[in-house]
Amino acid sequence: MLVPTVRVVRCDPMSHPCPHCGTLAGRVRPLHRRLDSLAYHQKAYVDVHYAEYRSNCSCCKTFRTWPLDVPAKAHYDDLVHQAVLDRIIEDGLNVQRTRAAMKRDFFLDLSEGFIYDCLRWKIKQLDLSKHRQMVVEKFSGTLCVDELHLGRFTLLLATDPIADLPVGFALVRRNDQEHMRRFLTNLKRGGLLPRVVVTDGSNLYPAVLAELWPHARHQLCVFHILKDINKLVLKGVRRLAGVLKRRGNAGRKRQQGRPSKAKQAARASRGPTLKAKAQFIVKHRS
Repeated sequence: MLVPTVRVVRCDPMSHPCPHCGTLAGRVRPLHRRLDSLAYHQKAYVDVHYAEYRSNCSCCKTFRTWPLDVPAKAHYDDLVHQAVLDRIIEDGLNVQRTRAAMKRDFFLDLSEGFIYDCLRWKIKQLDLSKHRQMVVEKFSGTLCVDELHLGRFTLLLATDPIADLPVGFALVRRNDQEHMRRFLTNLKRGGLLPRVVVTDGSNLYPAVLAELWPHARHQLCVFHILKDINKLVLKGVRRLAGVLKRRGNAGRKRQQGRPSKAKQAARASRGPTLKAKAQFIVKHRS
């Protein structure tokens, strides 16, 4: 059995400045927590050593240090959070596949609620106002909109494929036209005026796009078109295979010199032929 990997992070000096005013405070007691971390095909942990301090100012009575980017009561470190986000956003996995991948690769049995908490955790770290301003400045005029089904929630994504920019996102409970209209309306209020909008063949888009951006051209994604064509081809092949299976041998010509099954059964009921008897005698002749 492999020995677990343990990483140690310390932030527990004897004195520490107040997080509000910077006045030094003395340590009251040291504290320790162990969080799950990442190691491929191996259990890994991070030991966090932090402390509680008594303030010498009027900002607060006591405060605690915490060196990680995740909350102090979290069970997993920031590496686990980032790995979950990479599998959802970069690899396009849903919640169940993400949980299976994390359990297979890192032996972490994550809950469904934790997957959604990772998305909320990442959203809180983003400076959305600055990002929106940057998107408007670099926007190429082409907008791609798609949905990523995660289970109980759906992640709405808008990207700029030419400038290679994530334009916007929203985590919604229902993938319907009302949520899609609200999502795209927020993009329009942010100053986004696309000339071309690329979507899949969903019926969520035509009416909403004609309402918000009537002069923009609505095009279908080549990937989704090829995917739909492949579905139709496979559907036709399955239908043809079913027809042939139901027909059986009907209409097939029998090979020359090959007796039918009825003749073979009648011949077997009459016993061995003279040719078969002669071959038996020659074979067993002493």
